[in-house]
Amino acid sequence: MKLAAICFTNNGIKVIKRLGALSLFREDNLTLYSKCSYAEDAVGINAVSESLNDWTSKNFYENDALIFVGATGIAVRAISPFVKDKLNDIPVIVIDENASFVIPILSGHMGGANELSTKLANELNAEAIITTATDINGKFAVDVFAKKNSLFIENRDGIKEVSAKILTGEEILLSAPDGKIDESKLPEGIKMAEYPPYKADILISDNKAYNRAKIVLRPREYILGIGCRKDKEFEEIIDFLTECLNEEGIEFSDLYAIASIDLKKDEEALNMLSRYLKIPFVTFTADELNAVKGNFSSSDFVKETTGVDNICERAAVLLAGEGGKLYFKKKAGNGVTVAFARREWKIDYYE
Repeated sequence: MKLAAICFTNNGIKVIKRLGALSLFREDNLTLYSKCSYAEDAVGINAVSESLNDWTSKNFYENDALIFVGATGIAVRAISPFVKDKLNDIPVIVIDENASFVIPILSGHMGGANELSTKLANELNAEAIITTATDINGKFAVDVFAKKNSLFIENRDGIKEVSAKILTGEEILLSAPDGKIDESKLPEGIKMAEYPPYKADILISDNKAYNRAKIVLRPREYILGIGCRKDKEFEEIIDFLTECLNEEGIEFSDLYAIASIDLKKDEEALNMLSRYLKIPFVTFTADELNAVKGNFSSSDFVKETTGVDNICERAAVLLAGEGGKLYFKKKAGNGVTVAFARREWKIDYYE
């Protein structure tokens, strides 16, 4: 996860230094910034000379989350030109200069700002200020349910209607294929309906012919296995990937994660792809890939340079896990190789 934190005063610098030392961000790429006169003397903090609008414009699209240390109004004005909708906006969090309050102000559910704020508050010994209605009332949140279970929300307009029913205590009908849901774990007020549904509030299905529900949730079934030449341009990768997806009738929203070899973990274009699609980028060692059983394409050149005869197919199948199968064998073009594996999906998160 790539994050950026910015402050505006000397007290703010003290807070973002604390952020940089948190164990919460040990596995993440957190970059610290300050737009104040003290920044040049602060070790490990990048001084911002450009306008806040220019800084936000760049970092809003290059990061998975932003943290503002200062007044909420500053953050609101900074991000307002770039806000689109709850399914695409990144999480934005505000922390006051005393680190007493952590406030998610954008993408609380789908982006995970509420969850991140709660974790931050715990580590800072602060209070998370959560204002979303389902959270403060302890109710089922369908968008969180979708995010946690890697389900794509096909008709986002239904979220408001279903959430309103939940908040007023009305029964919610959920339809899904047999064996995909443990009915005993469903929250209070959520009841199973027939499948395919004649009438349902929430439908979970990988069959795109079924769409009779207020909210339709599609499982992200496919793993993208990928390899590329070093320093490949993002635009070239996305163009070739689009061609392959169209060939197989797979949509970007069907993708669960990106998989490759660990030699590519810092490849900028692949990390950009992960941020663009808002899905994880996972890498494996050559030994892990070589241990994957199956009938895979083989390249002596790839074996000589990476230690494994095929990256994209093996990585996709490995990440697909138990029951996963190779769906689309390796296709190469313009220095990029892609393959797709299809995973077995099941609902694991019920809160």
